[in-house]
Amino acid sequence: MEVFFDESGQLGAPSAGADGLAVVVGVIIPENYSEELRRDFSSFVTALPGSCLINGEPKGHLLSADHHQMLAMILNAHPGVMFVPVTINNSSLERSAIETWPSELRQILAMQGAKCLYDTMRSGVEELAKRCGNLSADQLNRLFVYTIAVREAINGIALFYHCKNYHQLYSPIRLFFDRTVRANSREELVFKEMVFIWVTSNLKVTTVKQIHTREHPFIQLYGATLDGQPALDVSKMIRGNIEFEDSRTRWQIQLADMLAAGWINILRDDRNARGYLPVFRVLQRNSTRPKDQPLGMIVLTKRSSSMPSAAPARFEVFRRISTDEGKILPCGWDEN
Repeated sequence: MEVFFDESGQLGAPSAGADGLAVVVGVIIPENYSEELRRDFSSFVTALPGSCLINGEPKGHLLSADHHQMLAMILNAHPGVMFVPVTINNSSLERSAIETWPSELRQILAMQGAKCLYDTMRSGVEELAKRCGNLSADQLNRLFVYTIAVREAINGIALFYHCKNYHQLYSPIRLFFDRTVRANSREELVFKEMVFIWVTSNLKVTTVKQIHTREHPFIQLYGATLDGQPALDVSKMIRGNIEFEDSRTRWQIQLADMLAAGWINILRDDRNARGYLPVFRVLQRNSTRPKDQPLGMIVLTKRSSSMPSAAPARFEVFRRISTDEGKILPCGWDEN
């Protein structure tokens, strides 16, 4: 199972005049759907006008509402493909409130490193603490949001891909991110390590008791015991499987980029002035978000990496549309 991520909007304190909205999108693409989707996506890209390309690469922010509608319909034709939108509302986030985050994280990690029993582990955590302390507040903010997106994707795989069509695809679960900096740069290395630490820390994966029995392949593969209670070993799912790829050579990351751009345009067009409400109506069918919470809007806080946010009243239109629409799921709830 593979998940590809990209973003749109400003992941950090908004600049003057900006709306503070940002999104990170993950696209879950099982291997048994990859080739069919690739052919449809390739045909879609081939038909795009030159104005939607930069140096031959399609860019989501250059697509029109009609293009995004066509892309959403392509996803509808592939029920095995789901997308994971994480919507961030940073409109009230002030830069002064986040400037100390890197140094505070460095102190937390340094204290944890001091408690390590083994020298190798202690030195590794201490080095990670230094790297985190050298990140900017916006870079750390970005890390938080991607961590949430990865958590949502793992939950989506467990919850929606439970039937036999996907039993052979549970391992490995590979996570791909758009490479925007030099390979093996400080930011990339910290990203891999911190996403792994945060994702695997106290994540309770969503399962269905009647489906995820002891005999279910997902439980057989990742089942564990924590404090005497059944649990899932998330570290086993993603250890060594966090990768960065260039969007110029990964069509799946181009797809994630287009979906992220489409989603941010949807959020900014709640009055349908640009024709994006019909795009939302189609696109949300493949979303992992529940119908009563289609945006899943969050805010980042100092106290916690994320908290649910009451979406502004103007976004109620999306809940109304989502409630009236069905979902296109990889598995029926009566399938095992």
